Amino acid sequence: MIQGQQQNGRGIVLVISAMTIFSVQDVIIKLLSDDVSLYQILFFRSLIGILLILGFQKIIGEPIKLWTAYPGLSLYRGIAFFFGYAAFYFAQSKVPIANATVLFLVSPFFITIMSIFVFGSSVGMRRWVAMLVGFSGVIFIARPEAGAFNWIYLLPVTVAVLYATSMMIAKKTAERDTVYQQIILMYLVTTVLSGLMGLFFGDGSLSALGINGIEFLTHPWRLDGIDVTLPLLLITLIGTSGFLLLHSAYRIADPAVISPYEYSGLAAVMILAFAVFGDIPSALEATGMVLIVGAGIYLFYRERVQGQDAAAEATLR
Repeated sequence: MIQGQQQNGRGIVLVISAMTIFSVQDVIIKLLSDDVSLYQILFFRSLIGILLILGFQKIIGEPIKLWTAYPGLSLYRGIAFFFGYAAFYFAQSKVPIANATVLFLVSPFFITIMSIFVFGSSVGMRRWVAMLVGFSGVIFIARPEAGAFNWIYLLPVTVAVLYATSMMIAKKTAERDTVYQQIILMYLVTTVLSGLMGLFFGDGSLSALGINGIEFLTHPWRLDGIDVTLPLLLITLIGTSGFLLLHSAYRIADPAVISPYEYSGLAAVMILAFAVFGDIPSALEATGMVLIVGAGIYLFYRERVQGQDAAAEATLR
């Protein structure tokens, strides 16, 4: 009993550390959005991430497997990962970073809903109400005081849907593929797709068209100084470290206990966003954040009470 509590305590520390690290990564990516292509960031993050994970497996003696028992599902998950995170980081470059982050945190709601159809899970009235409350928070954030709906806010929600689908696939492929296989294959697909984008558009030809608002996607690729190469390397190290910390947390601790602490990432993002960009949520935006986070934590609580783990076993990054 005491040992279990100690393991859960370590897991909580690891989760909070991982989410804080991810928050730093997101801020760096937003800072780079004015000068570096999003696809270049995804390419280097994935390519170097693969090498780091392979090195980590070698260190801990984990067998390295570069194949999958589910090629079709793994390919789809990799494509969803590529487009999902491209949309998420693009959204973060256009709106306050905390707003994009909290909208992505509706993913446990979609995971719970999908689990009904994929795994036959039962969801009671309390959890349905909690999810409706959480989804109402999206409206508060997407419609600021001016009352004008910003379509960019749909991107993190769409990413949450893709992520929920990805988690359903992960739960299925976990029967025969290790978590390292799954991540490496996702990174590999992202490396190929973003590399193709660089091959065709990395010379800045799209940027020459002068289409306003998509500069983050059309910047020419560059490695012409430490102000570019160092942040790219830092993003990769941070992203991979965050994944390893999060994975370690879920290996040693009870997912139902530690999963709510993933919401600590929002607090870290808000602090960093204020310190770096001067972002302060409005009253409506803060209300939406409270509704989404509160509903998400309650959802995890109800799953624990009901002895289910649809959302609890799915990490939020």
